[in-house]
Amino acid sequence: MIDNESPPGAWKTEMERLPHGYGQSQGQQVQFALAEIRQRGLWEQAAVLEREIKTLQTELAYLRR
Repeated sequence: MIDNESPPGAWKTEMERLPHGYGQSQGQQVQFALAEIRQRGLWEQAAVLEREIKTLQTELAYLRR
């Protein structure tokens, strides 16, 4: 589908106005989940998950290039 009605940059502007929508806040949700795990005293488990998430994000970024 081609949007030939919206002005150039309209989608980018909309995304900036609504950062919590369209799946943009997933990183923040992960950080909140890790914080909750740590609040329950599971520091080592949260650290393991955080390392794995960062590794997967790095691999995904590499594959997307």
